[in-house]
Amino acid sequence: MARSIDAILAEVADRLEWAQVRFKEAKDSGLKVVGLYCGYIPFELVRAAGAIPVSLCGNDANAIPSAEVELPRNFCPLIKSSYGLAITDTCPYFHFADALIGETTCDGKKKVFELLGKLRPVHVMQIPYDKNVPGALERWAEEMARVAAFLTEITGIEPTPERLAAEIRYENDIRRVLQRIVRTFERRVPSLTWTQMLSVRSLTDFVVDRAPYLALIEELAEAVELADAAAADAAQSPLPRLLITGSPMSPETNKVMRLAEDSGALVVAHDACSGTKMFDRLVDEDGDPFAALTRFTLDIPCACMSPNDGRVELLRSSVAVYGVEGVIDTVWQACHTFNVESVIVQRACREELSLPFMKIETDYSSADEGQLRTRIEAFVEGMC
Repeated sequence: MARSIDAILAEVADRLEWAQVRFKEAKDSGLKVVGLYCGYIPFELVRAAGAIPVSLCGNDANAIPSAEVELPRNFCPLIKSSYGLAITDTCPYFHFADALIGETTCDGKKKVFELLGKLRPVHVMQIPYDKNVPGALERWAEEMARVAAFLTEITGIEPTPERLAAEIRYENDIRRVLQRIVRTFERRVPSLTWTQMLSVRSLTDFVVDRAPYLALIEELAEAVELADAAAADAAQSPLPRLLITGSPMSPETNKVMRLAEDSGALVVAHDACSGTKMFDRLVDEDGDPFAALTRFTLDIPCACMSPNDGRVELLRSSVAVYGVEGVIDTVWQACHTFNVESVIVQRACREELSLPFMKIETDYSSADEGQLRTRIEAFVEGMC
């Protein structure tokens, strides 16, 4: 008998809760664990080298005070949380990590990777900030080759083209299923909330064995498609349709999304790294897998890129596909790249797309939730 959407989502939550046990089992079995901090480092390459990738982006506000002993208080909460969890050894995934791979997406990360290098072997990938400059793709290909060599040193396994091609096909299968699931948000009455989808997306970062995860999200996709088909003649939803963009968030740090839904909005799109940005495209499965993965990752429209035309292109696409009626840009405190780029996003929303726009700069604390609730409620009311 087919399970309900709620039952499948309950298993998603259960797997998130027990993921650290699976990583301990993998570690005990002799597998190497590699901690990552960004989507520019492809999971496919790590797995092709025989290691298990895991996200180490911090989402625990309680770890921040420990980090502030060494780091500035006026600093990105994501970075502070990541570093606090590392130095206090309270993150099981960092504890299990044999090595770390960083990237130069922001100055804060670059300097903190120097500190983390005292705790684990660290390799930092140097991102070419303008992909349109002649030679940028070639330089990024060199970075991919360097990190492949680093991984081989850690695991003793070379990520050959054959191994990498197989990993790309598997990750593409996951991307295709996630694309099927988010199609529910094209409907006037989606079968999921984006708060729920955030947990489904988050689980991809904490998977040892992908086969059970792929089976789980395929089951969810089928359940969502059945629910959508059954509700084909349902009454139209009067709720305003909202897109949340900006800095990445997690199920633990999604207060803006949660407050928006509590305020009567229907969040139908989330195009950040924690949303559709990482699975809205597929890696080319034809030809050289290293070249395909190099192009795929360099085309990620992160705010570290300058210019970052892909950010607005993704925004336009999301607005059109999901019928977006308003945009909230969430920026973590002291995240300068996203903070400055918010001006570009605002102009696109107001001048080109004629959409209501609001920027929210916040951190991991709950101290501003009352103020944010008032602002978001007013914004949502103005969309009606």
